[in-house]
Amino acid sequence: MKNITLLLAIFLSYCNFVSSQSLAKTAENTTSSDFEGIIEMVQTTPFVEYNMKWYIKDNKLAYEISFNNARGKYEIRFVPHKSTNSVLMVTGDSKIEIPSSEINSPEGFSLEGAKLKNNGKVKNADFRKVNNWQISTSKFISVLEVTTDVDINFSEYKEFFKGDHGICALVESGKPGFLLNSTTLDSEGNLITKTTLKKVTRTKVSDSFFK
Repeated sequence: MKNITLLLAIFLSYCNFVSSQSLAKTAENTTSSDFEGIIEMVQTTPFVEYNMKWYIKDNKLAYEISFNNARGKYEIRFVPHKSTNSVLMVTGDSKIEIPSSEINSPEGFSLEGAKLKNNGKVKNADFRKVNNWQISTSKFISVLEVTTDVDINFSEYKEFFKGDHGICALVESGKPGFLLNSTTLDSEGNLITKTTLKKVTRTKVSDSFFK
């Protein structure tokens, strides 16, 4: 009887070990830095709200914004090209190359005297490594949720995202990672911009999105 009990205990311990290893492997596979897929967000400002999709594959990056107005629905895709220091703008069958020099920073944006605070890790259903950062100056405060599970370094794309408060703040802070959620308020507490993560889809992404 003692031998049977001992064998049962060993068997159960082995099952628990295999189960824990399997779960750990699954988590590692679903949140690894070699992420490929589509990340969907909503961007909100006091003047407009639009949907945003990021297409990520290997070291390639593209994003698409869509919105509705009185004339209907519009979709515009942007593909940063580091080799030419320009952004390809795609609308329907039209493609236009925009030099990064024509992309402007938000009016009055500056990180002079900025204070950076690490608020620690936050839970996220789609990514394992997510940190909350707070960046504040005399003119604004940004709260950012950033994951390093997506192998995109926005500092390499600094010239292409000069018009986005959240990404600007992330880049200037020198912290690596991909921005998932952000809220930027002015010194009086008024909303400047807000980014909200909506959906993450791990899937093969066609190379056509980057052309």
